[in-house]
Amino acid sequence: MLIEQPDRIKHSIPKSEQSANTFFHFMNRYNFLKEIIKDKKLYPRYCEEDFNLLNLDFKQIRIAMKCFCDIPLHKVDSHRKTYGDYCIGLTKSWGKKNGLQPAIYYNPNCGISQSIKKSFDAAIRYSENDENLDEVAEIINTILKYLKCINGKDLKTNKIKDFTDEKEWRFVPNLDNQMGFEEVIIDSKIINNTDIVESYNREIKKYDDYCLKFEYYDIKYIFVKTSKQRDSLIKLILKCNEEDSVKYRLISCIKVWQEVRGDF
Repeated sequence: MLIEQPDRIKHSIPKSEQSANTFFHFMNRYNFLKEIIKDKKLYPRYCEEDFNLLNLDFKQIRIAMKCFCDIPLHKVDSHRKTYGDYCIGLTKSWGKKNGLQPAIYYNPNCGISQSIKKSFDAAIRYSENDENLDEVAEIINTILKYLKCINGKDLKTNKIKDFTDEKEWRFVPNLDNQMGFEEVIIDSKIINNTDIVESYNREIKKYDDYCLKFEYYDIKYIFVKTSKQRDSLIKLILKCNEEDSVKYRLISCIKVWQEVRGDF
């Protein structure tokens, strides 16, 4: 019997029974949402992560990424309070096609944490003189971009949190040397300097290859805080250079939190 190669086998993305079948990105400013809708792009930003429990040579890092969650809407209130009242929800098929990857939640008491530390130390110490360890360094660098401790202090709220509740997925672009700075920043002088970090975020937006693009048919939900903001967004959509059917479908995706409370 002839068995097809995996890359030739076609199948649809299965419906999740425990998670939302949508990738949600929350933000705390209405202007951010308007920019995303207008440009049909989501721009990565340098986000701070706490690696204190891994016992590496650094405690915090910043990673250029864009974060999403697949929390069912009826459980999303606490997440919304932390990350903002404005939200765009896109299809999972779009997200998986564009390389979204679940965060890798690690337990500092598990063997994987010790293995990461040993591999990191070896790669840093010997990679310059060993091609194999140079490859290990690249692998560890990639893994660091997706790591998140199961528990820790939330840098937004300063409260101890179970991070697995966030059901986080990440888009991490492969930055080249066009911009002159790294994908992963470990220099504390830069990490704690918001002016420098924001200048990096602005620079990323200049490069089309580093953003996440979507079409309006990829959108399932748009959430705003007030009916006035919904009206403003409708006016913006009606000015878009799209077919009327596309505009009307997009307008139908807009929800106001207060109006849908209790319905999900």
